[in-house]
Amino acid sequence: MRVKTMMAQRCKIYSNNINGFNSPNKRKKVWQQIKKGKYDVICLQETHIMNKHVAHLTQKSLGKTYYASSAEKKRGVVTYVNENISSEKRFNDQDGRMLGVKIIIEGEKILICNIYAPNGSKIKFVEALYQKILEEEYDDLLILGDFNGVLNNKLDKSKQGGRKKDKVAGEIPKKFKQLKEDLGLIDIWRYHHENEKDFTFFSNRHSTWSRIDMIWGTKSVMNQVTKIKIMPRLNSDHAPIELIMEGRGKKREEFRWKLNDSLLKKATDQNLYREKIGEYFKLNKEEDTPVEVIWDASKAYIRGLMIQHSVRMNRARQLRYTKIIEEVNRLENQLKGKPQDKEIKLKLEMNKKDLEALQMEEIGKKLKYIKQQYFEHANKVGKWLSRRLVKKRQANTINKIQEGGKNYYSNEEIKRQFTKYYEKLYADDKIPKERVTQYLGKQDIPKLTEKQREILNRKITGEEISKTIKRLPPNKAPGPDGFTMLYYKTFQEILTPPLQQVMNKILVEGKVPATWKEANITLLPKEKADMANVKNYRPISLLNTDYKIFTSILAARLKEVLKDRIKEEQAGFLPGRHMRENIRTILNAIEFYDKNPQKEIAFLFLDAEKAFDNVNWFCIIEILKEMDAGYYFISATEAIYSQQTAKIITNGQLSNNINIQKGTRQGCPLSPLLFIMMLEILLEAIRKNSDLKGLRIRNHSYKTRAFADDLVCLIENPLEQFDLWWETIANFGEVTGFRINREKNKILTKNMTQKNKENLKKKTGIEIVKKIKYLGIELTASNAQLQKNNYEKRWREMKDKMNRWRSLKLSLLGKIATIKMKILPEVLFLFQNIPILRNKKNH
Repeated sequence: MRVKTMMAQRCKIYSNNINGFNSPNKRKKVWQQIKKGKYDVICLQETHIMNKHVAHLTQKSLGKTYYASSAEKKRGVVTYVNENISSEKRFNDQDGRMLGVKIIIEGEKILICNIYAPNGSKIKFVEALYQKILEEEYDDLLILGDFNGVLNNKLDKSKQGGRKKDKVAGEIPKKFKQLKEDLGLIDIWRYHHENEKDFTFFSNRHSTWSRIDMIWGTKSVMNQVTKIKIMPRLNSDHAPIELIMEGRGKKREEFRWKLNDSLLKKATDQNLYREKIGEYFKLNKEEDTPVEVIWDASKAYIRGLMIQHSVRMNRARQLRYTKIIEEVNRLENQLKGKPQDKEIKLKLEMNKKDLEALQMEEIGKKLKYIKQQYFEHANKVGKWLSRRLVKKRQANTINKIQEGGKNYYSNEEIKRQFTKYYEKLYADDKIPKERVTQYLGKQDIPKLTEKQREILNRKITGEEISKTIKRLPPNKAPGPDGFTMLYYKTFQEILTPPLQQVMNKILVEGKVPATWKEANITLLPKEKADMANVKNYRPISLLNTDYKIFTSILAARLKEVLKDRIKEEQAGFLPGRHMRENIRTILNAIEFYDKNPQKEIAFLFLDAEKAFDNVNWFCIIEILKEMDAGYYFISATEAIYSQQTAKIITNGQLSNNINIQKGTRQGCPLSPLLFIMMLEILLEAIRKNSDLKGLRIRNHSYKTRAFADDLVCLIENPLEQFDLWWETIANFGEVTGFRINREKNKILTKNMTQKNKENLKKKTGIEIVKKIKYLGIELTASNAQLQKNNYEKRWREMKDKMNRWRSLKLSLLGKIATIKMKILPEVLFLFQNIPILRNKKNH
């Protein structure tokens, strides 16, 4: 593992509306004051300098000068950038209201937009600013200056009027807020001063203070901000803002090798590697060295060859690029002297095509990163791609964590908090083994048939490995070893025999390669959750591809067995099961109780705390033993679920290794099947217990519905029944690690009086809701609301998206592809999962 080292580059930014800069005395006073702060970037608004007098703005001691002015003695913005910072002007308008300057800090391109927004309507200004930003390529974005409006009247103004109209007067328009959201921007001062009140401008006319001067920034900027403050008003009626960014410094990012798939494009390169791999396995046979060690060493050997090859390719590409540019310049100079020369024109055209091919190769790499194939539908590929890359990067950035009443902002502090949390989460729960065996012994778990046992325990064949390699998707992120699926697809015939040896030895001896115990955990934020809470991220394990080939084979076998053992209540991870079956069951139950108003029912929506991450390993193995799953399969599963380690990825940085002592890894093909196998013990216990009352129609009983860990209990007469249900669930959780989070559970009731609802809430401590989102569908106690809460709501959201996409300037094919990718799946999801039920009162 190599860490890129560099000195942290500090950047100090100053922004102020100076309310006129024509007076030489005022310029001297302002410049003198600013010089004391030793700023790297200075953004001033409302200079009132006309086009013909822009020379007055130049002040070499402050750095390079960039400006936007108008023909009148009004408006005007100017930006100064330290001479030692690489910078260039990117755009400005003719009214002196906006100026875009790109700077480069530690190799990162930061677009700084200095703005002076209009006092009146801001719609045209916002549209023009948004369009100019969309045209740019950048890594991070800052919009700063005088916004001539506040984000929130309650927090950003000293007083509000009592009328409804007064409560929104002075706020920036919805379109401005939408720009902020679309570009993933954060009000940096407010972020660091959550409920504090401070202001930048005093209106004599209204006798009010307001914070209309702001700095907005992308999420990845936030980790670098060490200080932001509103300063005293000295030379203007607006207070300046000072922002200090410390840079990422020496631990900016850690090098994690990943196979560059372009190394395997040429047949000559493939043949070279095929020869080297073949030689390696001929020379290294299982005599003194275990086969799993030989296998791991082969990856280290090939990785070394590929790194050398990649370095040579990059050097050759750069040399070729330089030569093409030089040749294009030479030919263009020749063409100036001989404009009619067809031979020169042809050579120039050929060189430009070669240059385009090199550029498209680079674009192809970036497209793979964002998993996108539809780039050809954007009118300007580079700019479109830049936006997508920035959006992905911002989505993956964690810029604040709250823990123990403290806020943590730096990458190192954030990494430390996540490491501490996951070390504790994955530590062994110390559940007594006797309690597990006693509980499972009472459940009467049916044994596998001889045929099922044979499916699980037969030796792994080369054909199975080949089929699995062909079936697995090619573009998944690799694990810590960096080898992608393309490596295994390309060299399948030469890698299969040694891989088969490794796998069959695991079945017999339970010894896995050391690299199969490793994982990198990437964190995905949960939808609409507080991103400052470490609990609100879903840990996805990036596992090595060879490990996933092995567990995919085991998973395919286990699936064959479980599809006959696991009853219809579980709709997840098995062939022929669909979530729509669960949704329809709930809707049908609501309909049934509509027609039977004398019966009370509660739909208990359970929230399991980190369900996959808390699974008790010993319990999983004991269930397999109770099923009599067979020695080989149990041996392999036990080998996988022991001595695991992982590193947590936060903002591109890896934590130290942490020990994993429980949980089924999200990202492992076998994990979900082992989880639903374990959960079936609970579903069967509920199913068989005649004291637990659910919905009963004739001979059919409906008590539970599950989609993986999303579990709904249908409890009739809930005031009488709840304690018995809860005891059954709690007993299961004590031995399996399946912990229910009472605070996040929800109950939807039907036919219960208000008094009974209150009693139920008091008895259970669980919130009684009028509406709940289940598997993507909004449910209420009346199906008449389905259309309004789902079709109509989703349609409004889709229309809003399509209106925002207008600014992207997509081609016709681009629009078709966008609808196909982003709109059609949402519509189909609704059509497939819920009927269209109109409210009879309204229709």
